[in-house]
Amino acid sequence: MKTKPLEVDFLILGQGLAGSCLALLLHLEGHSVQIMAHSDQPRASEKAVGLVNPVTGRRMAQTWNFDEIFPYSFHFYQRVFGVLNRGRDGSYLEEKPIFKALHSVEEMNFLTGKSSNLGYDDLLDIRSTDGYPVPVVFDNTVAWCRIAKGGRMNPLPFLQDARSYFDLNEMFTNDLFEKETLVRSAGFWHYKDIKARNVISCLGMGCPWKAEDMWPVKGQVYELDGLPDFGDAILKTEKFLVPGDNGAILAGSTYEREFSHNDPDEAGFNEITQDIKPELRAKMTVRSSWTGIRPTTKDRRPIIEKLEDGLYALNGLGAKGVTLAPWSASQLIKKMLNEQG
Repeated sequence: MKTKPLEVDFLILGQGLAGSCLALLLHLEGHSVQIMAHSDQPRASEKAVGLVNPVTGRRMAQTWNFDEIFPYSFHFYQRVFGVLNRGRDGSYLEEKPIFKALHSVEEMNFLTGKSSNLGYDDLLDIRSTDGYPVPVVFDNTVAWCRIAKGGRMNPLPFLQDARSYFDLNEMFTNDLFEKETLVRSAGFWHYKDIKARNVISCLGMGCPWKAEDMWPVKGQVYELDGLPDFGDAILKTEKFLVPGDNGAILAGSTYEREFSHNDPDEAGFNEITQDIKPELRAKMTVRSSWTGIRPTTKDRRPIIEKLEDGLYALNGLGAKGVTLAPWSASQLIKKMLNEQG
């Protein structure tokens, strides 16, 4: 006897940050959802350190759409923590202070002036190296800029908890997506034994749609021993140092638009650690290292797009996927539901 197809409102392809956030939001709104991903398929989300920084670049400009995206993301990760952990209080995203090392009086004066501007007065605070109780680990540091409203979200526990929740609720299909198997018929999308009103691709660099708009960016991360303890703070120059597990420090990340292989290498290690004081570098040892291939776009804006009737893409979240994923998923849901009445 032929098995009756599983009929759902939404079939989501991929279970990285984008797919997981989208599936949870739709499920919590009462829609029927099926997530399809393959357990052996690499996910950039698993490799991300998950740094959340409200300012970006050499001139410390506010991150795009900061006032809307950041509060939404903090609330989302707190809400779903309770859902995925049977009502326990907590959050996957922890607010932590970020200390940016300043290397010149000119840089210090520029940011001191900027910190008095509306929108930055509650974000930036500049003090001498004696003004904050964190060790000076970077060479030629003349002052610290403390950045508020930042933090870290380790994606791996979130993705693992989400997978367990999807399995428990029979929402997960372990399969490798093949585009040619997806067929549109009589108002539904059909994929093997799944019948869906809507399909959303969240496949990162594996997405078979919008490939011309995607740009892979390699990021290297190193887990280091031998650096001074700086509590739960995040230290950064152009790169970052983040407290890891069992006393280790996570150092990263490169942003390589052109690369010949997917492995960590000496050039990446030197780029990441070059600002650390030489006497500290001499004591460092590498516990482990890894890379992730980020799915970015050329304009660094996420793809939140209708491809054709009932077919959508949520992709290209890049280095800011931790905060962009929940907000972008909510925007796509609004778009889909508005179009479908």
